[in-house]
Amino acid sequence: MPLRCDLHLHSCLSPCGDDQMTPANIAGFAKLAGLDLIALTDHNAAENLPAIQRACDAYGLRLLPGIEMNTAEEIHLLCYLPTVDAALSLSAEIRHRLPLVPCEEKVFGTQIVMDEEDRELERVQPLLVSGCGMGLEEAAARCRALGGIPVPAHIDRESYSVLSVLGIMPEQPVFEAVELRDPQKMEGLLAAGRIAPGYELLTGSDAHCLEEIAARPHLLGENSVLWPLVRGRGQGKIA
Repeated sequence: MPLRCDLHLHSCLSPCGDDQMTPANIAGFAKLAGLDLIALTDHNAAENLPAIQRACDAYGLRLLPGIEMNTAEEIHLLCYLPTVDAALSLSAEIRHRLPLVPCEEKVFGTQIVMDEEDRELERVQPLLVSGCGMGLEEAAARCRALGGIPVPAHIDRESYSVLSVLGIMPEQPVFEAVELRDPQKMEGLLAAGRIAPGYELLTGSDAHCLEEIAARPHLLGENSVLWPLVRGRGQGKIA
């Protein structure tokens, strides 16, 4: 049975995320929206994943751990990981490579780590939306080395996307799936030769505030490239 998902969410750890995007709030709103599974994909960080895992467990939701990496080329890459620990490991690697640019909260917003009861634990430095220093190939390879699946984010956007930066999909690294904000744009991208056929198309809300959660729900079935990461996660097993 397909799962109703939101595969691209930001918490209050992302500086562009609203402060109300706390672990418990995200899980609660996702449950009210009728979702079965969510992926938390903060910019270059995973520190809110332990709390949202506990919040999802409390609400009977499945969580797919993730990070939205900003590569050295300024390409956003969704890295879906098999476990929270794997995501935290990748997050630590990214943090070591980030430039020491301070997060000026009045300019960029706050970067808040919380527990499952939405109590603030710390505020993160440096600025998490900076390019992480890993090129696209290295970033995809590190994700895969941890058992994860890398997916180019919002390829139909005019900024921070693989197509806006490179013009076409690269020969290397090879991706099995791509995310589009508007799947109807795929036909035009194919006709223009900017992308080849055969990619699985994923969608997500890219929510930065609570009202955007489940704005673009995705039905995820057992034929999805993400299914091996999703199978058996959360409350009970997936049939």
